[in-house]
Amino acid sequence: MEQRATILIVDDDEINRDILRSFLEGDYEILEASDGQEALEVLSAHTEEIEGILLDLVMPRMDGYAFMERYNREERWQNIPVLISSGDERLQTENRCLEAGAWDFLRKPYNPATVNLRLKNSISRRRLAEMQRRRVMDTFSRYMEPAVVEALLRDGVTDEDFRGKSMEIAVLFVDIRGFTSLSEQLEAEKVVEILNRFLTLTSEAIQRSGGTLDKFIGDCTMAFWGAPLPCEDKAYLACRAAMDMQEQAGEFGAYAKELYGQEVAFSVGIHMGTAVVGSFGAPDRKDYTAIGDTVNTASRLESIAPPGAIYISKEVADRLGDRGETTSLGRDIHLKGKKENFEVLVLNRLRKERRE
Repeated sequence: MEQRATILIVDDDEINRDILRSFLEGDYEILEASDGQEALEVLSAHTEEIEGILLDLVMPRMDGYAFMERYNREERWQNIPVLISSGDERLQTENRCLEAGAWDFLRKPYNPATVNLRLKNSISRRRLAEMQRRRVMDTFSRYMEPAVVEALLRDGVTDEDFRGKSMEIAVLFVDIRGFTSLSEQLEAEKVVEILNRFLTLTSEAIQRSGGTLDKFIGDCTMAFWGAPLPCEDKAYLACRAAMDMQEQAGEFGAYAKELYGQEVAFSVGIHMGTAVVGSFGAPDRKDYTAIGDTVNTASRLESIAPPGAIYISKEVADRLGDRGETTSLGRDIHLKGKKENFEVLVLNRLRKERRE
């Protein structure tokens, strides 16, 4: 059984409040306030409960417009529908209320069916938005830093973002070289310890550069830039994350050698191009990920990169321009799965600046 919504009726006229209560109390839990100032106090105390506000426009102490000014300052209230009511039939009054942030406008005298329908529709819109918000948080909070998720929520996410769409992205793979032989010599607890340290290091570097952490594949981390939010400088940010990882690799390798007697290093591959990005999987288990040749190429670059190296494609190098110091390994390198030979470059150095 669906939970009854709690609504706040705000009107200085007790008769109007009685009228609204008479045809709404069968479907809603009702709170009341006699003016805008009292409404703010009730709303502050019951923010988590209230799912709709019926607000009179003309009231003493604080009218509907003044209430909306305060309402619009509080981000926590922005998902609570406000329906403003007035006996003023002028179109400019209705427009002004909607411009002030009202979800809908009701004319007095009240028509019970109209009030019920518009209130029900507004609350349904709110609940659908909340469901979408939770879906976004559940999906993306695992892949990116909270600030990026909040930006995504502000920009809005459609079902298309979940179904999958073609987007230009930069893809990074990073792997621990020497981990397989090391893991064969260690107890399971030690393997988990060093692996967790590596995965934490790489995921934090990805977050610092605003990337989307796709997945961990054993001792490999995959990430991409350019989805779900568009990104103007995705190639630079992916390379910045890679350099960040390599700057920490020395300390990580020394840690492994001191504790386990064997040094390890990171190998990175970065490519950019078009990929299909979305939520894929079985009905009861889906992951937000990228698929396609761009992803496969980045993985192949990482697989041939020696310890301590960052291999990038010509596409990435072109986007970096003079911000990246690179060394070409030639145009005749064969990557598994590629019919034609491929130019691979080593990223030696990256300048600090990026394009805004």
